[in-house]
Amino acid sequence: MFVIVQTGDPLPLAQKFGSFADWFISGLHIDQHDVLVVDVHKNQSLPQAPLSALSGVVITGSASMVTEQSQWMKQTQNWLEQAITAGTAVLGVCFGHQLLADLLGGQVAFNQAGRHMGLARCELTAAGVEDDLLGPLQPHINTLVSHQQVVTQLPESAVRLGTTAADLNHAFRWGDRVWGLQFHPEWRPEIMSAYINERATDLRHEGFDPDAMQRDLLPCHEASSILARFAELAKTFQRD
Repeated sequence: MFVIVQTGDPLPLAQKFGSFADWFISGLHIDQHDVLVVDVHKNQSLPQAPLSALSGVVITGSASMVTEQSQWMKQTQNWLEQAITAGTAVLGVCFGHQLLADLLGGQVAFNQAGRHMGLARCELTAAGVEDDLLGPLQPHINTLVSHQQVVTQLPESAVRLGTTAADLNHAFRWGDRVWGLQFHPEWRPEIMSAYINERATDLRHEGFDPDAMQRDLLPCHEASSILARFAELAKTFQRD
């Protein structure tokens, strides 16, 4: 069974496309009956031992900030530490990426470059090109992003897999079964468009052009393919 650790809800204009979990289930290409969705931001309880029986774990994005250090975040990190120790494959996305980095000893803070939203070009590092999860992609891929905080320092022994002009640590791997992605592989252009519309006033206030950001949007098929590949890798690890 896969566990989707849901750490928030879509913005109002994006809710017509479903929940965070819906988007991930679609991208993972797994049966909905094989997924347990836990709304940790609403204090729902995560499953207990044996965590080694889980196929994999995905941690979603959130409007919350890791630096808030809310109790539900700390409880989720405690559970994630147990899952990682049990050898479960774990994928953190956006907020989930930052939550993992913080758990593993990295640092998270507001990006000095400001809000990062819309289409972003990710360049894989040499390690990224060799990575089991990201390696099958092209060295340069389009990604969809929406965040204000970033991983400013990777955890010790973590490997940087991808960067963007505004975010040095756009993707990382820790060990051989834990990945963090700052971008959203579960998003489609219409979801990204809804987020831009929702944030249009803030974006203009911060000096961005929401209309130009909308025109720049493209399908990010390579980034989206990561989810199905993670599901396959996770199942392989479970069989080992």
